[in-house]
Amino acid sequence: MIRFLDMREKLKDKDYPCLCLFGNDGWVRHKAVSNVCEAYNVPNDGFSIDVLESPVFDDIKLACATPALFCDKKIVVCENFVLPQGAKAQTVKKDISALISRCDGSYCLVFVTDTDKGFDFDGMEKVNCNRLDKDSICKWIISYGKRQQVTIERLAAEKLAQYCLNDMSRVAIETQKLIDYGEVTVSSVEDLVHKDAEHVVYDLSQVIVRKNAERALELYRGLIVSGEEPRALFGLLYNFYRRAYYVKTAAYSAEELAGLLGVKTGAVEFAKDTAARYKPMQLKKALELFETADSKLKAFLDENEVMNMLIMQLIAL
Repeated sequence: MIRFLDMREKLKDKDYPCLCLFGNDGWVRHKAVSNVCEAYNVPNDGFSIDVLESPVFDDIKLACATPALFCDKKIVVCENFVLPQGAKAQTVKKDISALISRCDGSYCLVFVTDTDKGFDFDGMEKVNCNRLDKDSICKWIISYGKRQQVTIERLAAEKLAQYCLNDMSRVAIETQKLIDYGEVTVSSVEDLVHKDAEHVVYDLSQVIVRKNAERALELYRGLIVSGEEPRALFGLLYNFYRRAYYVKTAAYSAEELAGLLGVKTGAVEFAKDTAARYKPMQLKKALELFETADSKLKAFLDENEVMNMLIMQLIAL
């Protein structure tokens, strides 16, 4: 099995007749397809890449048998391929394995899928395209900078990943934006990359945890002045503490919690960092404070006064 970050080097060393790009990150899977095309010098000209949606074996066989018009190799991308049920599954597996074994270098068969379950064809190599962790994202940022002849320090890469909540689709866009600007430094990241709302709430939570009342209220007022609505900040802060409570009390991984709560993995990692500073009962009390504040907001009390009081009560935990 090949890691996504290693596939460029692996593709330089070997001509793979078939690849399975599997994982839970759509950006990573899409980029992996681009890496295959770049490694084999296959242009996206409409004649050298066939993208098959929910194909059957005959579709795949025909696409592989049809040569590219303007280059030596054709890329056949199969999305949402599903094996038939029962005895037919084994027949199709044998047919695809035979197709791979007969490959003379004129095509590369690429399966793109969420999971590699069932994809065990002979002669096929798998590429792990799951969500990248923070360390891997930082390595990608630094490596991408090198390819663009721009030096990116580790601290700047970490700051960029944090601001984007480790979301590779955002990381890729913001990295290119900074490279186009001319430099990728901690200062340029802070000045030019818009913080994800979750990161803003994380900053506020860290000040609250440190029991710095003056700084917490100052940060809150700054958010209001910048255009944030008190009710919106209440919702973000409540959801943040709710995640922190789940992280503290539930036996799930960050990725599993992200799926259950419908948020990015980076948001759960931020909550995990805050949860480590609280006891479970303190987080439970925090959620009770949010319930009381919510009742006040629904009773149309002054929103800023309610939020100021909530922040002070959280600091007092």
